[in-house]
Amino acid sequence: MTRPTGPQLIVLCVLAGGAAGWPAAMAPAGLAAWAQSATAALDDAAVARAIRESPAGLSPLELRDRGGLFSGAGAGYRITVYTPQTWVARLARQAGALLSVADVAPADRASLLRVVAAPSAPTVGASRDQSSAVLRVLLLDESRRGQLTPEAFQSFAARHRDLLGGTRALNGMEATFALEDLDALRGGPDREFFVRVEGTGYSKDFKIKRKHFVHLPM
Repeated sequence: MTRPTGPQLIVLCVLAGGAAGWPAAMAPAGLAAWAQSATAALDDAAVARAIRESPAGLSPLELRDRGGLFSGAGAGYRITVYTPQTWVARLARQAGALLSVADVAPADRASLLRVVAAPSAPTVGASRDQSSAVLRVLLLDESRRGQLTPEAFQSFAARHRDLLGGTRALNGMEATFALEDLDALRGGPDREFFVRVEGTGYSKDFKIKRKHFVHLPM
């Protein structure tokens, strides 16, 4: 299959409870991978290792925006960042002891960085206006001058309870980025970068620091 070039996007858009707007694509730049070649999908040995290590805590990077609570925007965004290894480990935990190497599809082995951004739900007792659904996820280089748009994105409904005990939903987003493009944008394996979450209420840049790299195994 020929990969899209330039700013082309493969858009997977599953919207729950309304359409989440996505502005015109901006030209991707790139970022950096960690240990192996960013262009290589996981082979059977790497998949087997991720399955084997999943019970021992091979887990993704999770960051929460605590500032949203004090800015009046809501409880704050939460992002979960998966490399191919931690993505396979997630599949293994979901399947229990039933997942085998043969069960892991090529799409799940692909050289992708997956970012799952949960919306900022309103705090207890606050109005629905004090919240923010996710509209877009970007990657930025260390200087925040270069940026990378996702190869694909998918919206999902994240449910929360209101003050009266009812259930409401706000859109979150799962975005995927090619690790070879991430490699180019970062410009070096030791370079920090940002995940930007843009929403209906506010935007937040999460800095991926060197201390976080241990949670992003390749």
